[in-house]
Amino acid sequence: MSELEKVITEGGDERIELKENGLNKYFVDPRTSKGHLNRGSCTCSALSVDVRTKVSTVYNRLITNEVSVEDIRIKQRFRIKALLQDSYTDDFNIFFAPSGSDLCYFPLMFSQIKNPNKPILSLITCPEELGTGSILANTGKFFSDKTQIEKSVNKGAPLKADLHVDSILFPARNEDGSIIDHKQAIYDAIDEHRDTHQIIVNLVIGSKSGIEDNISIITDGPADVTWVVDLCQMRATPKLFNELLAKNCLLMITGSKFYQSPPFCGALLVPERYAKEIEHGDIDSSLVEGFDKIYSKFDIPPSYKGLRTKFPSFENIGFTLRWEAAICESELLANYSERDATYAISNWNKHVKEYLETKELFNIMVDQDVTNRSIISFKIAKNGQTLTNDQLKKVYEHLCLHGSKYFPKYERLSTGQPVTYESYSFLRVALGSTNIRKLIEENHDLSDDFKLIDVIEQITNELC
Repeated sequence: MSELEKVITEGGDERIELKENGLNKYFVDPRTSKGHLNRGSCTCSALSVDVRTKVSTVYNRLITNEVSVEDIRIKQRFRIKALLQDSYTDDFNIFFAPSGSDLCYFPLMFSQIKNPNKPILSLITCPEELGTGSILANTGKFFSDKTQIEKSVNKGAPLKADLHVDSILFPARNEDGSIIDHKQAIYDAIDEHRDTHQIIVNLVIGSKSGIEDNISIITDGPADVTWVVDLCQMRATPKLFNELLAKNCLLMITGSKFYQSPPFCGALLVPERYAKEIEHGDIDSSLVEGFDKIYSKFDIPPSYKGLRTKFPSFENIGFTLRWEAAICESELLANYSERDATYAISNWNKHVKEYLETKELFNIMVDQDVTNRSIISFKIAKNGQTLTNDQLKKVYEHLCLHGSKYFPKYERLSTGQPVTYESYSFLRVALGSTNIRKLIEENHDLSDDFKLIDVIEQITNELC
């Protein structure tokens, strides 16, 4: 294992670490994409061979002290803005975090700073389709056994003793799998609790299965709450980012889903006018107590000089390199027109769904047509019985560990992990940026995707 490959899996919680078999908890080797057929960019990807040289160059400059983590992070902030901004974009600040789940603590910290004496209520949509640990994080509790700062924390315990966060969950789907519209229920909850709590509304645009909350919830809703939009999958257009920033929303993004960096790397986009309420004078250290076990000073924008002094000076090289991989990949995709990328996704979505429908075992999820087209979700049923989550986990694990036996063209195969709702579960296939580029370059050849579905079918018949 090279030093780069070692470092790329460090600097986060236990999810990114490799097991004795050289794989992480998703049964994926994140160190290289060579020989890997990956249709699981909604779950976990590997370091792309197309960006490896650029990432390696940054790593060598860091370890020789030619540049610092601070230097790289400053440039990364500019490059992320270049990816998302247009000439009409309101300015925004970028806060970094080692994962999408870690991002969830920022709105809580901001609320503590703005009004430390008022309790917090977190309204959370699509809880069953959020990233691992996001529910705990959204309620102010440690979601893991370790952080980038602390080698050991008490998972499930509050970040700080006086941090009390109430929550209301709004499930994504009904029993039949149809997507639920929670707009009125969210408004009712806001009306009921706005006098007693600071309210944070956590919406999702691009969940694990591509569910997209309607932004009319924000447009038609009250302005005296904090609107947080989970865009961690990054399956959205710059136009949408700009619309949401203009509405004073906090936007959560990651580079480790659509842009297929190794897991994980997150960032929170904070509109400038919202940020002015946070950086004011000398902030009492007690207000950020606990959060300093999550974030480094280098995660905070340099302009937040007062806030930065409250956090440790930990240089997280692995996390920095994972963002570098994602940004380099986004710049490669930018060489293609939006029209070409959109066509590649639409063509893939249409024909893969048609192929799935030819298979007796597979049933495409209800409301698939109103989710993001770069993710296709489907249930598997055998002998009239829908496979349970435990059964789908076995299929998924066998595919990741032994898929090459069925498809020798590749050394490894992977899809998105199974997702549960109510008493059911489904599997996903997803395209990421690297996949889209390859489809365009290879004249939209979908033979690998069809073969992947055949392999899932064969594994299901063998195991279930």
